[in-house]
Order: sequence, then structure tokens, then C-alpha cells
Amino acid sequence: MADKPSRGLVLYGDGLARFVHIHLHSLAAQSLCGFLSLPENVDGRTIGEFLNLVDAYEPPISERFMGVRAALITLGLSVLQSDELAMELLKLLGFEDEKVLDTNKFDLIFVHVYINSLIGEIISKAKPKSEIGSRLHLSVVLSYGDTESMKSDLASLIPRQSYTMKGSNVREYCPMLMAQWQEGVTRKDLVKTFSFQDFKENGGNLTIPADRFVHEVAFKLWKAPKYGA
Repeated sequence: MADKPSRGLVLYGDGLARFVHIHLHSLAAQSLCGFLSLPENVDGRTIGEFLNLVDAYEPPISERFMGVRAALITLGLSVLQSDELAMELLKLLGFEDEKVLDTNKFDLIFVHVYINSLIGEIISKAKPKSEIGSRLHLSVVLSYGDTESMKSDLASLIPRQSYTMKGSNVREYCPMLMAQWQEGVTRKDLVKTFSFQDFKENGGNLTIPADRFVHEVAFKLWKAPKYGA
């Protein structure tokens, strides 16, 4: 358990779960991995999935989570080089020159961008036993894109989890894949690759509804009680 509140960075890749590369596998191998389930009737797939992820149907995040300062950044592929982008994102969270600053502009940042090389840059700056590594809570979430042709079936996960019993509208296929990492804080499971099959067989985080994801992150920032506690 951390002795100080973390600062959260969420990297979201829409439609990228089928195009996973080396930095994502490296992150998965040192993270706690699992799934985020989605409702069946998400209106407008890309927008609807992202709105569920950030729980945008409720009051603003700052009202629900003790005044947390959050930002959403959506970028094209060529706006910044990955090393520049990683540096700027960490600076907004109060991490600079391998140090944790006393002041930070944001507590939580969501980034919607192509993420493989960006992950490599961030991990290189949040090295084990560094100040940044101990305070940065990194989440990577990938969705599938076109769900109709995919065979990633949540119904095959046994035993059934409580979220499937609370409503009949849970989509049983194509969940979001999620990996979370913070040096010395998050647990590590047996996953070695960022893939549905590896998460299903070896992931330690199982499945939570996508609209509860922000609650889990806010807990790491000391802005909310543990979800499900």
C-alpha cells in the first residue's frame, strides 16, 4: 500500500486490442491484468465505449471523487514524438527530472492516442525504485474495434462474477483489456502477453464493469473508497 496518494495516467487505445506490440507485452508481464465489461446496447460503439470507461453519464468526476483534477487528451498520431509526449504528460502530473514535485496541475489524465511507443517511453521514465515509479499509477485499456467478427467470449470465464447477476444487459464478448501497474503498489499476476487468452488464463484482476473503472483508479489517488469494499 502506498504511503502517499498516487497520480493516475490512463492510456486508452480504441480498436487496438488486435494490434499489440512489444512494449504492451512488456507492460502486461509486470502488471495486474483483467477485463472491463460493457453493456450490450452501447450507442455509437467508439463514443459509447469511451463514455462507459470514464463513467461520463454521472456527475463530473471532480464532484464524485473529492475534487480530483482530471484532464482528457485526444491526439492524432503525429502531434508529438512519443518521448516528447511522455515527458509532457508526466510534467502535467507533477513528475519532472525523475522527481516528484510538490505541486501538480492534474491528479488524473486520460489519453486517447496510439500508445505502443508511448508506453515504452513512460516505463523508461518510471523505472523501478524511482520516485516517479512509486507514485505513478499507470492504466492501459484497449478495446477491439469491430466487435462482430471477434470471438473473445467473457461467458467462458468460470466462476461467474457478481456483475453478471446484477443486470441482464452485460455484453458477453469483446471486453476491454486492462493492465494496471505501479511500482511496489499493484500486485503482479502470471500474464506474459497483452492478449485475451493470456488475460483469461492468467490474469489476476478478473472482470469489472467498465463504468466502475474510474472508481478503482480514484481509490489509488486517495479520492474514493475501494470499489466493492
